[in-house]
Amino acid sequence: MVRPTSILFITTILLTTLLSGCVEDASITEIAEDSKTNSTITTNITPLVTPPQEVVSTGILVKLDGIIGFIPTIQTIKTGDEVIWENFDPASIILVSNDGFFDAKLLAFYQQFRYVFSRSGTYTFSIKNTNLIGTIIVESEEIMESKKIMESPVIQDPVPTLTKQLELPSTALYVTVRMKKPIDWSSGSEIKYELDALKAKIMNQIDIPLTIKAQILSGDQILEEKTFILEKQNSVNEFSNEKNHFINDTNINLRLFVNSYQPVDYKFVVVDQLN
Repeated sequence: MVRPTSILFITTILLTTLLSGCVEDASITEIAEDSKTNSTITTNITPLVTPPQEVVSTGILVKLDGIIGFIPTIQTIKTGDEVIWENFDPASIILVSNDGFFDAKLLAFYQQFRYVFSRSGTYTFSIKNTNLIGTIIVESEEIMESKKIMESPVIQDPVPTLTKQLELPSTALYVTVRMKKPIDWSSGSEIKYELDALKAKIMNQIDIPLTIKAQILSGDQILEEKTFILEKQNSVNEFSNEKNHFINDTNINLRLFVNSYQPVDYKFVVVDQLN
């Protein structure tokens, strides 16, 4: 026979065991929920530091240094371009426009000054209290395109083809040709003139070398021929006739063969005196 006290003791142990299991399960469930919450919070954290974005400059950069000067020293641009002068010297410097485009600009370390060039020409700038000079050459789009054409490499085809020669840009050369009026030695049906003085002046107006063959012509007759090179912009070749010529056609021309372009003719202008 089982005693009532034994039954009560066994019942108490069973209840305690069941309650302990519930508490433990509740703790486990609570920890699991906390873990989910923490995981969600960790996943949604936003970085505090945003990666810096690169700033792209649209102008043409010229660096300034109080010792070295302008880098590059000479910069060629086209009309409408913007130049950015930036001080790369830890010491402040003063940028001066020698042509009066703007007042002197005091630039601290890494400070910039911008200017848009609206007209073509050659302009100089300096760093105040130094002998350091920088040059900006501003060219029209027509000149820039002419340079691109002339600087383009010539591709030789293995099989000869008939191609039309390009015309020399009208802005590539500045040419003046003058001559004294030929002396008339005509007699009867014989027409004869003496050409005793003429002068030609040819200037390169673009900044690439030009190889030139010059012919002095009377009609279709070649009187004299000269070959020379104008190495750079503003290079000049000036020449006169080497001897007198007796001709029967007073239509005197200068024919120029420049690089691989079509030949160009210039008519001599008659003057009383050649300077």
